[in-house]
Amino acid sequence: MPAASDMRRLLSCLVVPQHQYIEIRLIVPDVPGASQHFCRTTNDAIAVAARASGTANAYVGACPRSRRSGTRDAVTMVLGAWADLDFHQIDSTDRDVALELGYRRIEALGVPPTMLVHSGNGLQAWWLFQAPAAITTEWPPERFESINNGLAQRLGGDHVHDLGRVLRVPGTMNLPTARKRERGCLPVMAHLLDAGGPTYRPEDFQSLAVPIDDRPGTHATARHNMFEPIDSLDAEVIAAFQRLLRRLGPHHPLTRTWEGRRRLRDVSRSGFDWALALQCARVGMRPDIVAAIMRIYHFGKGPAANTRYLRRTVARAYAYESQHHAS
Repeated sequence: MPAASDMRRLLSCLVVPQHQYIEIRLIVPDVPGASQHFCRTTNDAIAVAARASGTANAYVGACPRSRRSGTRDAVTMVLGAWADLDFHQIDSTDRDVALELGYRRIEALGVPPTMLVHSGNGLQAWWLFQAPAAITTEWPPERFESINNGLAQRLGGDHVHDLGRVLRVPGTMNLPTARKRERGCLPVMAHLLDAGGPTYRPEDFQSLAVPIDDRPGTHATARHNMFEPIDSLDAEVIAAFQRLLRRLGPHHPLTRTWEGRRRLRDVSRSGFDWALALQCARVGMRPDIVAAIMRIYHFGKGPAANTRYLRRTVARAYAYESQHHAS
């Protein structure tokens, strides 16, 4: 079957070091939470993804996991770089046009991907390394993530730079959430377009890398440009937010949302942003500060969020909270 072949071809290319795991993550549309499966072999990963296809969205960890955890700190080896181009963001009215423009952007990059996946609603490109690269003092996680960040910026891709990221498994069904169905998305098979591209060394991407600096206050000017009403976003503002989280405690919904520990009905990036904005509104944070916090929120759209999106999400959250208390 072509679907099974696509699945095997991609997963077989993801070389997992001895004693590490391939993570297959399954998410049922509009059902809170996800199930994580940590597989020792390619065959085990294929079996998990194949069983779920048609009932859940199947994703694979872009990096192997050193232990049974899907978080960034479980990654000690990196297999390559990746980017995710959403058709809706390229051209919201014509998917065929978006597909062609996506091809052109990747071709214009001048660095052919090793593998290219049609996810159903976008393109996912993988640039695999010639051998798994270890995380070291010379190559810390941030250095690898800066490569992904640079690729996303050059291609107009999504905010998927983090090493704990999962990407869709080709040969499985892309099942849209209710929100995406309202936008016209239908169930569609994700498929592998190519898996015969060249492999690379991490050093080959240094000219494309764009560092990610998440230290408090380092992006104050950039965030000000993205959300005009904010007067300043510096270390004091971030420190105040962190103090608020400590005061609320580890079990408060805002703390759990910020740390990605809440079970949300909508686990898309915009779903996480909405949950964060709503919880911020409920504790009375200023709207401009909420927007600024969203810009550094790793589980949401983060720096990829534009001004219009920030304004709309924050306004909806405050309107919802106001109506909730009025009723």
